[in-house]
Amino acid sequence: MEKNNSQALEEVNPNWPQLLSKTIDDLSRIARTEMELLVAKLGLLLEAQTAKIAGVLFLIVALSYGSLFLLGGIVLLIHLWLAWWLSFLITGAAIVIAGVFFQMTMKAAARKKEA
Repeated sequence: MEKNNSQALEEVNPNWPQLLSKTIDDLSRIARTEMELLVAKLGLLLEAQTAKIAGVLFLIVALSYGSLFLLGGIVLLIHLWLAWWLSFLITGAAIVIAGVFFQMTMKAAARKKEA
């Protein structure tokens, strides 16, 4: 009978230091694995964003140079019929109007997304 009581006491009173140690070890492994996954995910995101930024930067440079030559061509074409100052005036006004129109369009699209 005493043997059964001691077995019952051993089952009721587990080895707490060992259980605590195992729990902390398991939690540290889980945390380490999650950190490794986070590092891997952030690395992939950083690579993707770097490629995207490089593409956008190349696009901006190409559009800048293209716009510069296109505007120069438009000014030279208009200059065939008009004076230089009038050519620059017409081209500048067209650019400003296009910019205002684009800004109004983008503002309307932003309001539509908010609603």
